[in-house]
Amino acid sequence: MFLRNPRLLLKSSSFRLITWYTLLFVLSSLAINIYIYTVISAYIYEQSRLEITEDLYDLAEIYREEGIEALRTEIFEDEEDPFIFQLSEGRENTVMLRTPKDREDFDAGALTQTGDAEEGEWLSFSQGDEEYEITSLTFPDGYILRIGQHISGREELLSRIRNVYLYAVIPIILIAYLSGLFIADRALNPVRQLINTLDSIVTSARIDLRVPVRQGDKLNDELISLFNTMLDKIEALMKGMRNVLDNVAHDLRTPMTRLRGTAEVALQSRDNEEALREALIDCIEESERILIMLNTLMDVSEAETGAMKLEMEKINVAPIIDDVVDLYGYVAEEKGISIHKGFPEELYLNADRNRLRQVLANLLDNAIKYTPAGGRIEIEASRREKGVEITVKDTGLGISEEELDNIWERLYRGDKSRSQRGLGLGLSLVKAIIGAHKGHVRVESKPGAGSIFSVYLPI
Repeated sequence: MFLRNPRLLLKSSSFRLITWYTLLFVLSSLAINIYIYTVISAYIYEQSRLEITEDLYDLAEIYREEGIEALRTEIFEDEEDPFIFQLSEGRENTVMLRTPKDREDFDAGALTQTGDAEEGEWLSFSQGDEEYEITSLTFPDGYILRIGQHISGREELLSRIRNVYLYAVIPIILIAYLSGLFIADRALNPVRQLINTLDSIVTSARIDLRVPVRQGDKLNDELISLFNTMLDKIEALMKGMRNVLDNVAHDLRTPMTRLRGTAEVALQSRDNEEALREALIDCIEESERILIMLNTLMDVSEAETGAMKLEMEKINVAPIIDDVVDLYGYVAEEKGISIHKGFPEELYLNADRNRLRQVLANLLDNAIKYTPAGGRIEIEASRREKGVEITVKDTGLGISEEELDNIWERLYRGDKSRSQRGLGLGLSLVKAIIGAHKGHVRVESKPGAGSIFSVYLPI
């Protein structure tokens, strides 16, 4: 694909990553090599000049102590000495000149034309195609001793080192590119797997597909795990939405059919004003029931997705429980159920007052609904670790073990609850609201032995 369209290659992340890596690798390698070359060059210069400098001061010492003849003997003693020696009286009058065997055609005039170097200074000059450098020392009596050397060998050595570095550039670039290709392939492999999985999901609509975790690289494994977790949540959300839609469609069918039937009956008895009034009242009750169900479903969805706006404040739980018990006290009394309370007068936590009241009302309503006449309900609250726990215990019908995991689902109604009024949304709303408060709920129940619903809210 890249060969057919080079622009795609230039825009690809792999190409740009490899290019940047190769460029940085080559630049860093060049910087290191230049530094090494500079150190080597300085060392070669220093060593070649150090030997001459030592000779210069040794000869100066011989001249001062033993005179010019001893100096001549010393200079001409070593026939293999590669250095050029010149002793002149003043700047022009050469008294003594010694050149290496391979430099017998050396012109001494070049030394005097170059000038006299200060102590520790080096001067360069050329003769023909050859390069030289000299240093000099002036004696107290006016004689000047110059020592020079042919630097072609040194420059040739440095040239060879430079050529080695230049020849190494191509392998360095090749190694950098291949290394970058390998690293880019390893680095982008998880991304490629994610893309392939997403492409499969889009083309096949299979939301159950996942990227395999190879347990190789921690960062990549975390990325793939997060991606798979996101897909799990999306799949769960879609299943939940599908179930909700199915349940809503199923639960709306009955009231909508009843609403339509009531309206049709009312139309057939248009002259009976009382029948029309009753039909309108039935229609309003059914529409109210539908609205309550839809609003509750929206509340559950908002709480579960974190979109519910909570008015968090520091509140005392005790008066809220009292209000709810007073509200449902008449219903319980009519049914012959006793309600008992047990909690301290002050029990503070941070929560949404109205939502907490809604949770307690749903739990107490459920307890009254499924507790037979003569039963007992206990509502208690206490501090637990870093939060507050509220329990609603009843002596009602209880819930079978098979149903315990399903009671928190939206629109779920067990066999025993179908004979009671309700939408099947109360407990799912309780769980969603408590979850939005970062708390949790749990239930303990046995058929015939009643149920205990516990709500834990952090302070």
